[in-house]
Amino acid sequence: MMHLPGDRNTQRLFDLKRPSILTVDDQIMTNSDERKSVLWTPQGVVTESATLPEEAPLCIQINGSQLISIAASPTQREALVLGFLHYAGLIRTAAEVRVLHFSHRPTDNTAATQYNICADVWLDHDVEALPAPWMRTSGCGSGVILGELREPPEVLQHPVQVTPELLIEMRQKLQDAAFMYHETRGVHASGLFTPEGELLALAEDIGRHNTLDKLLGLCLIQNINPDGMLLFTTGRISSEMMSKAAWLRTPIVGSMTAPSSLATALAGTWGITIAGYVRSGQIRIYTHPWRILGQS
Repeated sequence: MMHLPGDRNTQRLFDLKRPSILTVDDQIMTNSDERKSVLWTPQGVVTESATLPEEAPLCIQINGSQLISIAASPTQREALVLGFLHYAGLIRTAAEVRVLHFSHRPTDNTAATQYNICADVWLDHDVEALPAPWMRTSGCGSGVILGELREPPEVLQHPVQVTPELLIEMRQKLQDAAFMYHETRGVHASGLFTPEGELLALAEDIGRHNTLDKLLGLCLIQNINPDGMLLFTTGRISSEMMSKAAWLRTPIVGSMTAPSSLATALAGTWGITIAGYVRSGQIRIYTHPWRILGQS
């Protein structure tokens, strides 16, 4: 089971031990980019401005050694780093992080490298051996996972049940709250909800995997226990997404699109309900439908 900060001093400790995050160039920190584009329609061709989602490399260094480089949206970086480290098994609580410092690391000033940001993380303990080799996953955003998928320590047996109507409301709440999604139509959004449909945390990123790392990081920072909460995402549910949902211990995962075959098999084994293609008048339930339909 996930260990999250359990007392009022945890967040204060985290705040006191880290330096102020370095503010880098405003252009680097923007969420989107305005570019000219040529729009073709049957009525003709016009030139107009298009809003593009920002994508920037983020390297993570642990106790002075480089761990990984992630392609991600330049927002909620602190949450992304903490969530990623938790899923990697390098930290259990935010209090273990003594320093989290972001700095701009220019290289050769080419278009692909001029926005390079590095997170320097110092923990209150040594890391004797880094996890199994990282690998890039399939899908947009170049998400990264461990060499092997993490399994939950036990099958999720939460008795939580929701109505189909509530899932549809959750989709709408997520879309309404997702600013970058509305602005660019080029990023993914994921939200953590209570069984009553209250939105607890929202994360947006060009990579759907990154949104779940950010949600996990937000839980660590804000002292939210996700165990038994609901997860809703705009992106496809891959096996990596399902593994991270299981790590969050969310028994119901909703999506605007479909799950992969492996994700569905994992969800069936791990006791997680998948609801795909959630939209007005339609929900396709792939595993453990009793949580939505009231069946045993």
